[in-house]
Amino acid sequence: MSVSDATLKALKELGLTEYETNAYLSMIAGGPQMAASDISSKSQVPYSRIYDVLGRLEEKGFITISKGRPTLYTAKSPTEIVQLVRLDLEQRIEAASKQVVDELLPLFQQETTATTRDVWLLHGRAAILAKALEMLDAARDSTLLSVPTLTIEAEDISPVIDKVFSVKAGRVRVLTSGIDSSLKSIIPSGFEVRTRDRVFGAGLVIDNRQTLIMLAASDTEGEFLGIYSSAPVFAAMASAYFESLWSDSQPV
Repeated sequence: MSVSDATLKALKELGLTEYETNAYLSMIAGGPQMAASDISSKSQVPYSRIYDVLGRLEEKGFITISKGRPTLYTAKSPTEIVQLVRLDLEQRIEAASKQVVDELLPLFQQETTATTRDVWLLHGRAAILAKALEMLDAARDSTLLSVPTLTIEAEDISPVIDKVFSVKAGRVRVLTSGIDSSLKSIIPSGFEVRTRDRVFGAGLVIDNRQTLIMLAASDTEGEFLGIYSSAPVFAAMASAYFESLWSDSQPV
């Protein structure tokens, strides 16, 4: 059976060896059920290796085996095997992620508590957005967000706006100098959005303890600098500034 190099590479990425790939492809081309000797002949997998190869294909979920005289082997559909591989990968990633978080997060938090470094500089848009999304995931009591323009078209901040709109816990307030009319109708019930003439830069305060400020460099440089702090005093200062702007703004 002739298939493209891209497909051969893809099967390898799904976990098949060269012999397993050849055996599986020969079974797809050979019909619904085949004996081991026929698979060996068509795939050019040595007969001395064919049972080992077929056994591994069954373990990986690519084929089924019907015991009898002779034992017959059937290839599963490509759609089914892709779903099985994806499910297995997701389960392994979930298990590995849980293991890493359960064991390392307490150590990280302990080290963070022990250090006196309460302010970090973040360089680049990706790092700043990642930190903002992490902060929003942890929101429990209050979320304060200030952005120059509230729009889903703003590449620099739209992922954060999407995430803010999904926050379920506590009080959420957003301050901006302008808002797309298309967004007004999808602002979640209970959210507070206000506008004022000018809002400089972007800032985020979570639960009066985490603060993130994003500063944009000149347009020609196209760079971003973020200032993140876990110090409550920093959050208190940022919250007080937000409140002063909030009191001088208009509800949407």
